[in-house]
Amino acid sequence: MKKKNLNDKTIIVTGASSGIGYEICKYLLDNYTVKIIGISKTESKIKGVFTNFLDRFTPLALDVSKKSDWQYLNNYVINNGIEVYAIINSAGYLPKFLPFSNGGEEEVFNALSVNFNSIIYSAKYILPNIRKNKGLMINITSSSALCPFSNVSAYSVSKVASERFSTCLSFEEKDATVVTVMPGFTKTDIMRNQTASEKELKLIDKISSNSEKVAKKIIKKSIKNKKRIIIGFDAHMMNFLYKFFPRLAPKIINFVLKKSKIEMFKEI
Repeated sequence: MKKKNLNDKTIIVTGASSGIGYEICKYLLDNYTVKIIGISKTESKIKGVFTNFLDRFTPLALDVSKKSDWQYLNNYVINNGIEVYAIINSAGYLPKFLPFSNGGEEEVFNALSVNFNSIIYSAKYILPNIRKNKGLMINITSSSALCPFSNVSAYSVSKVASERFSTCLSFEEKDATVVTVMPGFTKTDIMRNQTASEKELKLIDKISSNSEKVAKKIIKKSIKNKKRIIIGFDAHMMNFLYKFFPRLAPKIINFVLKKSKIEMFKEI
């Protein structure tokens, strides 16, 4: 399949004000003549980024967990005659690392609403536009979809659902390329909800992939029509272990996390 050309195309990026979403926007704006519709839940955050690219970056404050906001985005695109070539679903929510008995069903539903529902709504409201342009839908899930382990049930179920829906969609779509991305630990602020000290966060940072490099890999591999992308040593290791040792892999991961003596993993 021919390599996709992003120049002069319009791309929607969710979670655009921070983390991988921010780095994807930065990489695209620096390396391609794209126009980006950047989405974030917080208006002040999204309007404060890429102010030097206002001719090519349109900030929108929307809640990706809400169907009504996706309907608004769809109407915005149609009413302004915008031909969307790609959407990159990067918005995500990571609950605290806790057993289900401590976190409860509320955290499961919170994670699902952001991490999973956003992909469902984007497929319903934005993908039809992308099909017309033979474009891309890039869904960023997580290495948590590759192997189960303790204290991440809320987050993991949302990412497994996202991965499976995205992968199934990639087989169904004939006029668009659907890409499923599973990065491991990445240097972003997604750990802000965790009960870890600054020292412990620095330790996690050392084993995490550089967010700029992750963003670059996502774009480079996606335009080559790679439909399944795993990024990071930890993600590849989880994938390998669970593929060949499905019963042993979760025990190994739990053991390693427990031995790290990091506060957020103490109850594993």
